[in-house]
Amino acid sequence: LFMIDNCADDWRIAMTWQRISQISMELAICAIHPVPGQHFFLWQTKLANKGGELCSRWVPYDVTLSLPMFLRLYLICRVMLLHSKLFTDASSRSIGALNRINFNTRFVLKTLMTICPGTVLLVFMVSLWIIASWTMRQCER
Repeated sequence: LFMIDNCADDWRIAMTWQRISQISMELAICAIHPVPGQHFFLWQTKLANKGGELCSRWVPYDVTLSLPMFLRLYLICRVMLLHSKLFTDASSRSIGALNRINFNTRFVLKTLMTICPGTVLLVFMVSLWIIASWTMRQCER
């Protein structure tokens, strides 16, 4: 039996410290999720409209853990990049490689803003409005 390593020794060339830190940050962000069960902590605050009176409430841990879960929205940018025609089309990839263009999310967003600015702004504003309204709802709770 012969073993084929498929250049498995060359993984160290592609793995830089920056890429390792990005992968570890992605794993940390994707690991955040609400804890099963009912767990609460005591939230104390000074009320400015009531003369500095102290107020305390029991707040579920799910609220504090669900806010950082919105950091997962970066996955939408990655999906948009991987499924865009600029990234999948062989001719645009070869022209981009000849001109030393790096096909990243920023480049795809700029291209989409040039092609259809109204749709991109509408999607961005609606998603921002939904996230902000949900965050305000959780904070006012």
